[in-house]
Amino acid sequence: MYHSHALRLSAFCLVAGAALVCYFASLGPAESPAKTSSERSLYDADPEHLWNRLHEAMFVRVGPDGRAYGQDRLEPLLWAGSKHLLEEHSNKRAVAVLEEFLKNRGERLIEDPVKRAVLQRDLWLVFNWLEGGRANFAEPGLTPEEVDAARDRLRRPLAAVIGRLALAPDRIEKLPDNYAAAVASGEFPKQFDPEHPGKPFLPVDLFKADGPWVCVGRPDGPVAPEHLRDTGTSVFTNSAFLLFLRLPAGRAATVDYLKRLRSFDQPLRVEAKETGNDAEKYLPNPKLPPFLVGTQVALVRRALLIASTNTPTATALTESIQLRVYREVPGMTVQTLNAALAGGTEANRRAHSWQSFQEFRLSRSLLFADRAGGLRAVGPDEVDFHNPFFRYYHDEFENRKSGPTDRPFLERSQSPVKEDCFACHSLPGVSSFNSYFNFRGNLNGNPVARPFSLAEMPVSEVAGAAVKWKEGRPNWTALRKLLAE
Repeated sequence: MYHSHALRLSAFCLVAGAALVCYFASLGPAESPAKTSSERSLYDADPEHLWNRLHEAMFVRVGPDGRAYGQDRLEPLLWAGSKHLLEEHSNKRAVAVLEEFLKNRGERLIEDPVKRAVLQRDLWLVFNWLEGGRANFAEPGLTPEEVDAARDRLRRPLAAVIGRLALAPDRIEKLPDNYAAAVASGEFPKQFDPEHPGKPFLPVDLFKADGPWVCVGRPDGPVAPEHLRDTGTSVFTNSAFLLFLRLPAGRAATVDYLKRLRSFDQPLRVEAKETGNDAEKYLPNPKLPPFLVGTQVALVRRALLIASTNTPTATALTESIQLRVYREVPGMTVQTLNAALAGGTEANRRAHSWQSFQEFRLSRSLLFADRAGGLRAVGPDEVDFHNPFFRYYHDEFENRKSGPTDRPFLERSQSPVKEDCFACHSLPGVSSFNSYFNFRGNLNGNPVARPFSLAEMPVSEVAGAAVKWKEGRPNWTALRKLLAE
């Protein structure tokens, strides 16, 4: 599958870039990060274990403050504008550790199927980024020829290691359900507490077949399409998204509500008077079937893996859960629209209380330690680096001018996680239900498509739709060809 003689380690500095309105000054090459042994002992107690060194080469970045970042982050710190893994130093380092893995049969060093699954998942995300688009680079720039050469040096050994880590389909099917483990651990409340709306909770009955939560799917593709929009900057799309809806009156009422959404035949938008903004000529139709106070929405992101048959496969490995509880559902008016969209105003701060946002993310260290299924609650003020999902191009580690230069690196490079959730789901009630229709992105005068037809659907079918979608993506086609070599 992989032919080492076809690769040459080169001294080129190569990169991808970002199509932004600003030009950025580049940081110099980072020194090796100074980390404690515990930070470098993710897969094995020995920090110099091959798997630890591979993870470090692919996931860990060093900021201008000299600190290491990304050790246990859900996604790699790579953007369309990243030079990392393409410029000479990091490219050589990555290729060298991949070749060492292949030469020494590194896949035999650890048999734990969970660790093998997680490492493959991580490397697959890096491969997606490698196949993604490139734009303008921070200076000094790199030529397209240099970029192509660096990609070619990395992509074959990377694909080969991904293939070596593949589990048989039956072993993937037997991977533990870490959401169930998190619920069983008792570390989190099992239901929403209206007296403490900011307290994280994990519904104990989320996956119960006849429970109050209804798994929602569509007949023509995966749900949560905004999270799978990989034609721009968001390339980390190797996941199955599962959407659950719960109305206060129970399962039957929720199923009936979905029927009413499907049968809604009036215009989705109505003309908005006196918004004062040409980009907001319309507002969502106030006659849409409304969410009731107490309605809950859950979005579960589960990892896809590549089986030993070289096929994308759904798993029970939960990567993240986002939960929203509708505490207030004001009527749709120009005033509520402005309150939801006009950041920094008192009305906008009030709009934040319409919903309770909670999020859980996978932690490798917790997962491998068998603690709470590896899931941790995102803190109320937790910050993270800007996500490519938000059409964010430039690399925070390589561009000094990516934020106010008079502020410390972390302050100018990170934003509150829950603010990012609110940015996409700030409209009241059903208008924030983007899996039905993305109202926030369609308030201008442009023509709009029909909403998605949502209905009750088994988890297996929703996950199957995600697998089918993945099989048609160009980055999967590229990887599949390399896996077959």
